[in-house]
Amino acid sequence: MIEYEYLPTDAHLIKRVPASIQAEFSCVRVDSVPIDTPVIVAFGGELTNSDKSANSYAKMLDRLFKENGVSGIGIYSVIYDFGTSDSKLERINLFKKAGRKINYFDLAYAKNQNKNMLKLMKEKEPVPNYIKKLFDILLLPRISDSNGKKLSLKEAKFRISKIKFYAHSHGATTVWQLGHLMHETLLRLGYDIKDVKGIEKNLLVIQHGPVAPLIKNNFNTISFSSAEDSLMNQYDKFSKYLYENSADIVPSFFNKPYRNIFVAGRLKIKSLQEHDHKGLLKEDSTDEFLTEDGKIIFSAERNALLNAAKHSIEGGKIPSVENLVSGNGIDFQELKANGNAIYKFMLKDFHQQNLIPEHQK
Repeated sequence: MIEYEYLPTDAHLIKRVPASIQAEFSCVRVDSVPIDTPVIVAFGGELTNSDKSANSYAKMLDRLFKENGVSGIGIYSVIYDFGTSDSKLERINLFKKAGRKINYFDLAYAKNQNKNMLKLMKEKEPVPNYIKKLFDILLLPRISDSNGKKLSLKEAKFRISKIKFYAHSHGATTVWQLGHLMHETLLRLGYDIKDVKGIEKNLLVIQHGPVAPLIKNNFNTISFSSAEDSLMNQYDKFSKYLYENSADIVPSFFNKPYRNIFVAGRLKIKSLQEHDHKGLLKEDSTDEFLTEDGKIIFSAERNALLNAAKHSIEGGKIPSVENLVSGNGIDFQELKANGNAIYKFMLKDFHQQNLIPEHQK
């Protein structure tokens, strides 16, 4: 067996700033994020491994807010350095932790990799270093003081409410792990379980095409996706059903079997673009780029991001999912009714299949 030198993971942050001689591309690297002012952090896909690629997410959010008259929120974006670890193996392992049965092809992938790699990853980084570093910068100062002691519940909830996360693809994997690390840390600091859940629900996360478990997610999370997105496999009957019946999936909201996900059959006009997060800006909301269903999903996602940003700026009670996505032609109750109808039809379909002798166990 080939032995490799193990290089640990790492992460960095860039901040969106006005263009200058020091910041030619309107971004600079930073080591900290303010805890008492409104901020949003973008967690991109696994190829977000440079300042330029991280800045593409920050630039998109910057333009989105400016197009819609939202100002007063700091915009940050994450850069990944996976070292010699395998990000796909990392995701497969998370789905296993979430109790999912991994399909044959991904199991074969894991088996055909250096057989020692996953074992090495678990031994060297039980919690990946890049997760710990991002947690220490983004979340730990919001739940503990400079002496490492817990804050009052009111202060912790206030600090957490000032930060919002936007995640795409592997970014959802990062956020999922941050949520579990924060949960463990809150308990270790001495918060009781009721307060832990109250703090966690004060952090709003908007996800697009999340390649991460949509169950056992500790934050207040809303996801947006395409049924034809083959990368967003949840390793269960529901995601398989959506994919196989994508032509019949109208824009819908589901709160089971996952929590808070908006789905339509196809979002983009061109094929092979269903995992792409682009579609939020005015220049992308065209008949040549988005389907009519895609316009609905991206409009709801746009509303959610804008309203989440406004909440960080203005404070107050955490908005409901309905209040986050509604407006500009989005009828939440209709999307919810669509989801309920599809879910009931799916359950009926599964029941009928199980009546067929060859499908019985």
